[in-house]
Amino acid sequence: MLSAIIQALVVGLLIWNSQRLMNHAVNTNAERVAQEYAVTLNLSLSPYAVGGRLPELNSYLAEMLSDPDDSFLRYLTILDENEQPIISVGKRNMPLPAILKQGGGTSFKGVRTIISDVTLHARSPLLLADNRIGSINFGLTTKDLKQARDEVMLQGGLISLIGFAAGMLMFFIFTQGIGRRLQALTGESEQIAQGDYSKALPVHGDDEIAVFTRTLNAMSAALRERIAQLEQSQQRLSESEARFKTLFDMAPLPLTVSDRDGRIMAANRALSHTFGTAATQLIGKRSDEVPFWASTVERERIWKMYRDEGAVHGAIAGVLLPDGSVGSVAIWSSSLTLDGNPAIIWALLDLTEELNAKRELKDLNVSLESRVRERSAALERANADLSAALQTLQHTQDELLASEKMASLGSLVAGIAHELNTPIGNSLLASTALRDRVHEFDAHVAAGALRRSELTAHLEEVRMASELISGSLHKAAELISSFKQIAVDQTNDQRRTFDLLSAVHDTIATYMPRLRRVPCEVVLQIPDGMSFDSYPGGLYQILNNLINNAINHAFEHSKGGTITVRAETVDDDIIELMFSDDGCGMTDDVLKRVFDPFFTTKMGQGGTGLGMNIVYNIVTGILGGRITIDSAPGIGTAVRMLLPRIAPQRA
Repeated sequence: MLSAIIQALVVGLLIWNSQRLMNHAVNTNAERVAQEYAVTLNLSLSPYAVGGRLPELNSYLAEMLSDPDDSFLRYLTILDENEQPIISVGKRNMPLPAILKQGGGTSFKGVRTIISDVTLHARSPLLLADNRIGSINFGLTTKDLKQARDEVMLQGGLISLIGFAAGMLMFFIFTQGIGRRLQALTGESEQIAQGDYSKALPVHGDDEIAVFTRTLNAMSAALRERIAQLEQSQQRLSESEARFKTLFDMAPLPLTVSDRDGRIMAANRALSHTFGTAATQLIGKRSDEVPFWASTVERERIWKMYRDEGAVHGAIAGVLLPDGSVGSVAIWSSSLTLDGNPAIIWALLDLTEELNAKRELKDLNVSLESRVRERSAALERANADLSAALQTLQHTQDELLASEKMASLGSLVAGIAHELNTPIGNSLLASTALRDRVHEFDAHVAAGALRRSELTAHLEEVRMASELISGSLHKAAELISSFKQIAVDQTNDQRRTFDLLSAVHDTIATYMPRLRRVPCEVVLQIPDGMSFDSYPGGLYQILNNLINNAINHAFEHSKGGTITVRAETVDDDIIELMFSDDGCGMTDDVLKRVFDPFFTTKMGQGGTGLGMNIVYNIVTGILGGRITIDSAPGIGTAVRMLLPRIAPQRA
């Protein structure tokens, strides 16, 4: 019984010691894992928390926690300062432990933890936007560790019962061997308890002690793996700190980190570049111990603002620049914790050039307003003078246009008068000769000596004279009708429907005397039935001016030529009218100014310079079309007009 009791006590103590060591190892390891997770989460989430962008991570975190095999993390909840959730992902079978909210639980490096069932609940603070303090609440599974512990307990209990039963019968046989094995197992277990997990416990046989040894080896292997994971996390944390230091040092904005007393702990390169002080010279000094502030009042004002409001948000302060002048900077600050100690990060933005530019712009605006008022008054006076000059110019232009029309009409009258002389003279000559022959015929009839042959000859002469008189008078009537139609259209300029071929033919007919003197041949290539609902007077004026230009300029030094007037349908509503000649053509300088008013190559020789300008205004204005001119010296000139069949309505 004493041996059994001693054996039972030894086994019980061994199990208790193993349970104590395992519980201690499990709790310590869980707390370290929780602290590691808290640090990692804080570093990862702080940039989003300070910027108020935590909800952006909700889908990413939810996907990360969707598979339990990917991480020991089972849920993650971020609460604001009012304990209201900002982010809540993962599965949680119970509300957040109230004891952690009240500051209870086990504290390990700022992280409070409590184990409930197979979950380790942890809570750590998190800095939010506007320096608000929230909290990170998460749960880690301890199922694997507890399962290993339970297996050890179960196997240890079985070993104890079997050992107790067998020990009653075989204690004296196995006492010495079991004692040595237990002693060795106890010694090596103490090494595990002291943190040495690298050495595996030797396993001999298949008895209960061997099973227990293998269990301890499994626990040791699990602990080694967990420690390796922690070391990897530590390495990642170190790499994250290195990246943060690199970003801090390479940031283009001047940055410093100081303690709560204002002593500088770190400064980046941009600070040295902007204010000309090396970062190594600033470490350990306060900002009032280096030439930085424009006055001590500025420093006290900024620090008072920080103490009162907990942060500085874009306050403007005067500072000394490297050249000794006084500049202006905007200052921001934010609180953080470095190595467990409170610290402040300061950001500076140099606004000196911007503020100077604004002051100069303000002065310039004042000067410009004065100059604008003076210029406005001068412009008003100039506008009044220009209005008067424009009215005078418009009146003169109207008179010149009227004069040009009258000159054109006068030219038509002269041409018609010359053209009428021939048929009227022929009619007068034929009628006079017929009268004389009638008197002779009367004398023959009175004398009674009329012969049949004389009667026949007289009748033939009367017929010929009548035909000559009739043909000449018809030709004169046609000329007068054409002139009347052109004169009426040019003076009234009324809108009506007319045939294009007839209108062009009437206009050419009035210019035939002048064209024969050049001499100049006219070729019409206009289909029958091409009608317009437009202003024929404007079309007559265009053709008159183009014919005059051809006679006076194109064929001035030549012995003749050809004018071609061609028309064709471009589409249902547009007709192209082409007026071309094979005269001397125009140079590029003349072609560029051909439509300018008062431009003429015969200045002082009777030319007004309004002919082509009138053509352009009538085509683009009254008739609603477009006009282009192609010309080259020695080749001739082609005037292309695109005219709508139905002219636009005039006001």
